[in-house]
Amino acid sequence: MFSVALGPARLHCALASMNHVELLAVQDSFLIEGRGVVVIPDFPVPHGWKDRTDAVVVVKPDGQQYQASIRFSMSHFRMLDPKASGWRVVALLLNGKKEDLPQASKILVPQEVRDAILPHNEG
Repeated sequence: MFSVALGPARLHCALASMNHVELLAVQDSFLIEGRGVVVIPDFPVPHGWKDRTDAVVVVKPDGQQYQASIRFSMSHFRMLDPKASGWRVVALLLNGKKEDLPQASKILVPQEVRDAILPHNEG
């Protein structure tokens, strides 16, 4: 048996991540000044969708973890290809910095949040 000494913040984050499931792996992100960091990928809009803000755990590729708030909201995209245009659910890391969200970071959420964004019949 072994033990690891963690500070209170890291212990709380480690315990929180035990109750969370992976929603996405960050492919890219960009900062919107005054709003936060937009996370890519985005998602199709589930039936009956309502925008929401949730506490999440971000796990960086180096294993560091931190808690954050993400706003999941509908946004309309207008692309050159009309088939790619339309409404999507976008994740916005509130008050974040782009450097805090490197590619391949994992966003962990409670199962209920994942089920709302990726219903079983769609995900």
